Amino acid sequence: MSTLHALTVPKWGMSMEEGEITEWRVSVGDKLAVGDELVDIETSKIINAAESPFAGTLVRVVGEAGQTLKVGSLLGVIAQGDATDAEINEFIAAFVPDASSASLAQASDAKAPVAATAEAAPAAVGTPAVSAAPAATGAISQGPDDTDVNASAVARRIAKAHNINLHNVPATGRNGRVSKHDVEQAGGIRIVAQAAASVAADVTNEPQRSTADDSHIPSTPVARRMARTLNINLNDVTPTGKRGRVSKEDIERSAVSATGVAFYREQKLSGMRKTIAARLSESKQTIPHYRVSVDIEIDSLLQQRAYMNKKLGHKISVNDFVIKACASALAQVPEVNVQYTGECIRQFDQADISMAVAVKGGLITPVIRNAGAKGLPQIAAESSDLARRAQAGSLSVEEFEGGTFSISNLGMYGVDQFDAIINLPQAAILAVAAGVKKPIVRGDSIAAATVMRVSLSADHRAIDGAVSAQFLQALKGFLENPASMLL
Repeated sequence: MSTLHALTVPKWGMSMEEGEITEWRVSVGDKLAVGDELVDIETSKIINAAESPFAGTLVRVVGEAGQTLKVGSLLGVIAQGDATDAEINEFIAAFVPDASSASLAQASDAKAPVAATAEAAPAAVGTPAVSAAPAATGAISQGPDDTDVNASAVARRIAKAHNINLHNVPATGRNGRVSKHDVEQAGGIRIVAQAAASVAADVTNEPQRSTADDSHIPSTPVARRMARTLNINLNDVTPTGKRGRVSKEDIERSAVSATGVAFYREQKLSGMRKTIAARLSESKQTIPHYRVSVDIEIDSLLQQRAYMNKKLGHKISVNDFVIKACASALAQVPEVNVQYTGECIRQFDQADISMAVAVKGGLITPVIRNAGAKGLPQIAAESSDLARRAQAGSLSVEEFEGGTFSISNLGMYGVDQFDAIINLPQAAILAVAAGVKKPIVRGDSIAAATVMRVSLSADHRAIDGAVSAQFLQALKGFLENPASMLL
């Protein structure tokens, strides 16, 4: 008798409630060992590779790529020994999701096993069916044997179904793999058009359409799906594809000629983008923001940075100086280093600085812990490492949660000034713009100086305007006299 094990969505971090399956790394029938990476799951901030806690054979995939599932939901089934379809179906039918049973990743590791065990036995849920009819034509289908191309199992199945050679697909997945999204983008599989309702807006001017059966018209699967979506009869389309087939491009031209409406692409919201939208909406709607700005001359800072980097061999950025200066200013004006809870104001003894890092598809805020107690070289090393791993999606939950104050720096993009939205549950965020050469008045003369504008967005429920002004004055003092923050 075989033993069946349930693979469930793991819980990475206390705030995780759900995850989106981005792609499976294995296929039904694959032999697995404990620790094998099974599936990539995207949470609100990062993509983790879930590992198998069991040895055996993957006999059923339940959670499909693109689905968003709650913690503890069933992902798939592993069998130790032979199992019949009836046993697997019975096992899935008897499965009850239990978020509390999902494994919690260790703080030191971004990966975790997907887990839950049972003895053999749901409504039959198998691997998603894939059309075997070829779709892609022309250059994208040509090329040498692609079995050695590093690609996910899902991407390979889609490419095979649509006659796409993986050598022609740019890889953007983890570790240079071709992902499901890469294949879809290369093959134009997700291209859609604006609603066909615009076609019917003026029926008097609409050309006569054929109503004859078009099932015999040679066409690619993509073209046929698009034609159904846009209510286009294939008898009305001039084919230009290989071997006289109607191609995707033929449908696009036909639709544009009929409607004049441009095509667009739909990109499904990732878990990260959904979380960003929800949190920023909540912040903007519930927090009474106000903003205070100040111009800071940073020529002395730039000279100090050049000396430390060229003479002492460090790699310190302007942003590292800003992090250190903010920590120093928060020590002088601790009323800004707070959170508003609705019942009280939490004031923190140390400055845990969240720095905004742009990543593919969104934004993440890794934290420099106790920045006031660290020197500039240590802050520089930590910020560089955190930014690199944030962009690689390999941060642990503890590394981007729990900051007390945030910094968003767009200076590298040449931005003169901007306002940032507060990062809940914090009560303040500093927006840092570019340093720009400007004329300034010193006494009775005009001189050139490198000026950087910073804007503090603050929660008026917790921080009064005068307190924000005091913080900016302290910050200005540290940045204009950088040696003072090194004491």
